[in-house]
Amino acid sequence: MRMGQDTRVFVLAPEAWRAWRAHLEARLPADAEWRPVPYARFSVKADGTVLTFYQSGKVVLQGAGLDGFVQRYLDGLERDEAAAAEEPGLSFDAPTAGSDETGKGDYFGPLVVAAVFAAPTEHDTLRGLGVADSKTLSDARCLRIAEHLERGFATRVVSLPPQEYNRRITAAGNVNRLLAALHAEALGGLLAAHPEIRTVVVDRFADDHVILTAFRAAGLAIGGTGGPAFVHTPRGERHPVVAAASIVARAHFLEGLKRCEEDSGCELHKGAGAPVDAAGRKVLAVGGMDLLARVAKLHFANTRKIRGGS
Repeated sequence: MRMGQDTRVFVLAPEAWRAWRAHLEARLPADAEWRPVPYARFSVKADGTVLTFYQSGKVVLQGAGLDGFVQRYLDGLERDEAAAAEEPGLSFDAPTAGSDETGKGDYFGPLVVAAVFAAPTEHDTLRGLGVADSKTLSDARCLRIAEHLERGFATRVVSLPPQEYNRRITAAGNVNRLLAALHAEALGGLLAAHPEIRTVVVDRFADDHVILTAFRAAGLAIGGTGGPAFVHTPRGERHPVVAAASIVARAHFLEGLKRCEEDSGCELHKGAGAPVDAAGRKVLAVGGMDLLARVAKLHFANTRKIRGGS
């Protein structure tokens, strides 16, 4: 795919800004432009990309060729594993399954949930592979690491291509209930094969009752008597097993997006911004709504704009 304007957003511990700034100051080119932004710890523009670290811990990357920027300047940033270990439930001291999703905010391509199982003795292996929150890694690096993870660890992936997504979102009523069902499906597969799992960590995407209801509907005892402990936490990727799941999910999303490009004969884009609308109009011109429904999540507001709505 050609590189165009893109936006990537992820959330870190607010106090991590000092380490990020020091890391960037050491690696960015000399002509990088540092500038003040309201409510931000810092903002810097380099190589056509703007990175802003807000006081809340939200990091926003905007520009062209974000994968290249991430690979050149952000790979190698260490997650605060010590802080994660101190948070109740995020210590890696028992056999753990973690799950995460990708594609929720992308108009084109599938919705993917991945689950990964690992034992504490495999922590160093995960670190050695370079496992980190997939949003801080380039696409190419995610694909490479995911290949190793799927060869060396028990994984389960549930991927809904757009046509199936469009059918199931209507039945589910909203995306969080659909996501909860997919997490339950992926984790249920791991639990059936690995009853030794003692902890399940899920990156928070909704209220606890939403996912616990899905677990019960799937016959899973996660968080209940006799079952694994359940941790549903923001920035769950701080746990290495959830970070591994985020990488596997993103790799399958990228592969699914590529299949959508091949199906439509059009260059597609991640996210839901203006380049996505332009690509959607091309898809509509090539194959009408039937083709658009094969490559896009139709309930997004983009569909109305693509069809000419105000």
